[in-house]
Amino acid sequence: MDMLKFTRPAQCGRRLAFRRLYSSALTKSRVQLVAELRKISNAPIIKARQALDESNGDFEAAVRWLEEDMRQSGAARAEKVKDRVTSEGLISISVLEGGMGSHIGSGSGRVKASIIELNCESDFVSRTDEFTRLASEISNIVAQSQTQQQHTTSPFTSLPVENLLQLSHESGTVGSLITDLIARIGENISLRRAMLLTSPNDSNSTYRVASYLHQGRVGALDLIALRPSQSSLFNDDSFVGDLEKLERALARQTAGFMTLGINEKRNPEDELETVLYQQPFMMLGGENASMPVRKVLDQWQEKWGLEEFGVSDFVRWEVGRD
Repeated sequence: MDMLKFTRPAQCGRRLAFRRLYSSALTKSRVQLVAELRKISNAPIIKARQALDESNGDFEAAVRWLEEDMRQSGAARAEKVKDRVTSEGLISISVLEGGMGSHIGSGSGRVKASIIELNCESDFVSRTDEFTRLASEISNIVAQSQTQQQHTTSPFTSLPVENLLQLSHESGTVGSLITDLIARIGENISLRRAMLLTSPNDSNSTYRVASYLHQGRVGALDLIALRPSQSSLFNDDSFVGDLEKLERALARQTAGFMTLGINEKRNPEDELETVLYQQPFMMLGGENASMPVRKVLDQWQEKWGLEEFGVSDFVRWEVGRD
């Protein structure tokens, strides 16, 4: 079945983009207008002609008609496939920092980050560019949301999916973004879970976020706490470079092992290698690869004269696993 597929230029709503790209469309013949509509929407020729007929030849009105038609057909398709099992998908992570926008925190302010799991029916769809972009777009929306942190000692807050689906976006809501893609690909898509990380408001420590994704199937977010003896350390390129290397290794370590705890086992029956600090630091490599993670961190802390350094908290998700 032919499905509508609108092009979405970055940083611009669809209608504004259409006006800019096709403002001269009304000077063209009907055949050219049909061709233009099909080009931007991938609509069947019958739908493109119908859109022009319903809008009396007004190109922008025809675009709006196709958008509404896709919305309605998308809702109908979503209702039809809603009970299908969605066991494949992707983990997506977005990390924000006030005034910096860097992937890994730089110690200049409170950090927000999100991790989401978006599911679909088939592995094939999970690997498509459209699905990957949708997962990334949703994780960015979640990270930028104004969701209030729950009263808890954890910096991680689980967010109700039903509320996230109503979050506004320049093209609609998170729910409508998902419905649009369901209409185009014909598979059920569901937002399984989402979590927001907000670094503690602690003037005594600096918090940074390290993240790692392995083929979109496994994702880890590590909240790292450090307390330098002097703030000028962050102006030292050698220190910052060394720190970022260590942070990346910690996030990879958390994701690469079946990590469940930081200092101790989460459950008595868990294996010792589920404890981050007890694992050999293989992801850092070199002469430290066989040393326990905590011992390496202690040596690094002493090397740079830090009063504190360690993983404060973390989450590790795998697609389809709790």
